[in-house]
Amino acid sequence: MAIEKGLERKLGDLRKRIRKLDCALVAFSGGVDSSFLMRICREELGEKAVAVTALSDNYPNSELVLAKRVARIIGVKHVVVDPAVLQAVSQSSKCGRGSVYSSLKSLAMRMKVKNVLDGSHKDDAVEKRARFVAAKRAGVRSPLLESNLTKAEVRLLARELGLPNWDKPASSQSRLRRASGAKVRALEKAKRGSHAAAEYLRALGYDVKTRARGKTLLIFVKRRWLLMLAEHLPSLEKKMKCFGFSQVSLKLAT
Repeated sequence: MAIEKGLERKLGDLRKRIRKLDCALVAFSGGVDSSFLMRICREELGEKAVAVTALSDNYPNSELVLAKRVARIIGVKHVVVDPAVLQAVSQSSKCGRGSVYSSLKSLAMRMKVKNVLDGSHKDDAVEKRARFVAAKRAGVRSPLLESNLTKAEVRLLARELGLPNWDKPASSQSRLRRASGAKVRALEKAKRGSHAAAEYLRALGYDVKTRARGKTLLIFVKRRWLLMLAEHLPSLEKKMKCFGFSQVSLKLAT
């Protein structure tokens, strides 16, 4: 299957970036993103590229089995590290603590490897996942993101390279991170809407407090304003849609 020119340019850019690194340690989970990155690093850096998998309580053994298999197919040195070892390495280094990435950075220093890479891509940056933020804070580079590659493009290129996990679904942990992130963003949006609605009503002279409950805005109002607001409820609900709420519920303030 031919790769369209735009994607071919991105792949060329990625290879160029990797070649400039001389050596690299890749945070390797066995997922399609890190596997694709590892394959490119192996092709461009040869034996100066190493895959490191950091074990954890929520990393299933089935994922480790797959990671080992893919590493063998790629033909890369694969190091599996216990979390206790990573923590010990991190505590004895100057890289700081607080994330797997800072620990990997410390491990890379021990191995005399200058660059630590991960498989974050353009979609990760858009979603602002905690993983992406932690990696950046630790000084870990994300070449897929630097080359502007999306998840769909990574899958396509991984398939072209014959990687067996090119169509592997995201892990349950990754799905949970995305779901949790979406929930947090929705709550933050509702909170902002509630605050804006309260400011609007106060500007009209109403002494109110507001709270978001899903798509419903709860308005807590003193008794003397309750009937007046109730009379204007239809127009009030229409206005509150501007703040992201489909319903309004009036409550007597205590």
